[in-house]
Amino acid sequence: MSVQSYIRAVPNLTILQGGAVQKINFRVLVNDYGPAVLNTAIRILGDSQKAQDVHQEVFLAIWRRWHKYNGKTKWGAYLYRTTVRKAIEFAKRARNKQFVEQQPRNTITNERPDAPLRAAELKQKLIKSLGQLPKRQADVFVLSRIEGLKHNKIAEVLGCSQETVRVHLHRATKRLARELSDYLG
Repeated sequence: MSVQSYIRAVPNLTILQGGAVQKINFRVLVNDYGPAVLNTAIRILGDSQKAQDVHQEVFLAIWRRWHKYNGKTKWGAYLYRTTVRKAIEFAKRARNKQFVEQQPRNTITNERPDAPLRAAELKQKLIKSLGQLPKRQADVFVLSRIEGLKHNKIAEVLGCSQETVRVHLHRATKRLARELSDYLG
């Protein structure tokens, strides 16, 4: 079932914004935040088809819990966190599927003959390694290194201190460097 099918079936939700009571419906939420959710998923997964699947999973999860949301939900941060989490979960599920991306080769190049294969292997290994990190470490790493957010913004999105962000990022980077050392050195 597509997101559009759910939009028609979900009632309005009363929320408080700036002290005023407003109604927001699922259609408005999808229209306002859908492109950002999709772009975030594309940046994490590097594949628009997979990102569209994550986009639908994010909004399906919200639709299923729509009755539980209250007026204090900060939709931007909430959707960002949910998208990152769903993209990592998607990557975990896909890590068992082995594939090699076919990349066009330039016949006049200085790159190693096995460079496309190594790049595909590195991407798969990175996705697998991210899936094995503790949840917070994976979230912080993705938000920092893939999304390019600064520590204060990550702390705001995840609801923790900047020092906690630094610690999680350090631990994640150290572990990933250890696991990817065959490809990095």
